[in-house]
Amino acid sequence: MTIDHIGVILYPEFIFLRIIGRLAFPIFGYLIAIGLRSTKKPKKYFITLLIFGLISQIPYYLAFNIQPFERLNIFFSLLLGALTIYFFKKKNYIAIIPLVLSLLPIFEGSFYGVLTILFMDILLDNKKTGILALLALNSLFLFESNIQAKIQIFSLAALAIILLHVTNRLKFEIIIPNHSFFYIIRKYFFYFYYPLHLVLLFLISNSI
Repeated sequence: MTIDHIGVILYPEFIFLRIIGRLAFPIFGYLIAIGLRSTKKPKKYFITLLIFGLISQIPYYLAFNIQPFERLNIFFSLLLGALTIYFFKKKNYIAIIPLVLSLLPIFEGSFYGVLTILFMDILLDNKKTGILALLALNSLFLFESNIQAKIQIFSLAALAIILLHVTNRLKFEIIIPNHSFFYIIRKYFFYFYYPLHLVLLFLISNSI
């Protein structure tokens, strides 16, 4: 993610930075699917995503030099994806609402982001179905004429990492007591890292 943002903000001429960055969102989507399965308080999970989405919006529009609500940062897309999974599993038609909202261009990643998260959840239950769904979704970018859109196909490379984790080949257990300092750091590291790295990139871009 950081490499991708460095490519967008500081070195837009280096397309390889954007290609490397394609690995980020599928992994985030996978972590959202796991996080929703792990939490005992899904509503608190949704609220956390919303709060950090609001916190991150100012650094986001400053770093990317856009209007305040021209586009909403990735936390809002992750929230829509989490809500889609939550209601989808309950077989509740409300699941259609966040999916439809994701069609609005103001959400980073649009419907692709929400479907990626949903398909990651499906992958956790059925690897073949999940992989086929993700292959079909990402193959749509091959028909794009814009090179920035076409490179999205490289996000499929993240499946190698994800499948290693799903099959327990990347898992190792570290026991950290709940509510300890290190537990809180591990739990909220990314939430804080996202807006902070955008602030740093904004400062760097304005000093060059």
